[in-house]
Amino acid sequence: MNSSNETSDYILYAVKTSVYLIDFIITAACSYVIISTVQQELGLKCETRYTLLCQHLIYATIYFALGTLTNGSRLFNINSPRILCWILLAVQVTFAQCIMLTLTLMSLNACLAICYPLRYNSLVDSAKKKITAITWILAIQNPLWSTIYQSLNVPLAYLIEKDNSCPNPMNGLASRQIGIVFILLCFVSIVLSYCLIYREGKRAGHFVTSNVQARKTILIHGVQLSFFIVPVLITIGLGNMSQLTTLYLVNTAIFSVAQCLSPVVYGLRFKELRNKLVKTKFCCCSIRNGKEIGRVIQLSEYPAAGTVTDTQNGQACNP
Repeated sequence: MNSSNETSDYILYAVKTSVYLIDFIITAACSYVIISTVQQELGLKCETRYTLLCQHLIYATIYFALGTLTNGSRLFNINSPRILCWILLAVQVTFAQCIMLTLTLMSLNACLAICYPLRYNSLVDSAKKKITAITWILAIQNPLWSTIYQSLNVPLAYLIEKDNSCPNPMNGLASRQIGIVFILLCFVSIVLSYCLIYREGKRAGHFVTSNVQARKTILIHGVQLSFFIVPVLITIGLGNMSQLTTLYLVNTAIFSVAQCLSPVVYGLRFKELRNKLVKTKFCCCSIRNGKEIGRVIQLSEYPAAGTVTDTQNGQACNP
């Protein structure tokens, strides 16, 4: 029986490590392209939705990097102090909750922009500098207090003792219940935002081209969120049950695909961002004297309406 459990655990950790590593590579590449484009374009940099998108991609990249480390340590039976694993897992959960919070903020931002266009700038500008701080304060609460609570209930020798299983300090019932409530609250906020957006589109008219596109966007976001949230809820609800290895593998695969689609669903689907990507730096080869010489050529952009100075840059984002 122990041999069977060890084999199933090995398969689970091997698959999860591979999946998280692939997710990290894909998400990091997409994040680099999108974030560098947003930072170079003044029009995109000043928009709140692209700021939230960049934060979302950064959180997802770090989350997958930490997931690769924690599952890789279990796969290769790396002996490390339990407190180190506890800290890594707590930080990973923090970034996972940051991902959920940025998705919620992105939907709320879209709702305010569409339903309250006249008050949007005043509402968003007043809260823009506080968004990141509030996100971190909310995201760190459950991992921080769960880790502290677990640390107080065990001796110091247990914390510094090396353990190749890399135990999770957040497998307790209370911690998992708080995690489920947190995800459901975020999900309800997202659903309410999309319902308000749909109602506003219905009030404006069914046959407007922008409304057709908005309904299509809501449908795509809904499917992506379902694939993102449902596996997480199942995993948190089940806790650590080694006999359900197949279900864990299916959940990991669905969650991985959903998260890897985030750069496309929330960024590259929009023509505004795609058009800006074409104007970034490219690598190409030139031929000189019949021989191929590889070199990097920076394609310069030609602005359509004048040049924006540094002073204008500073004023554009802070009217």
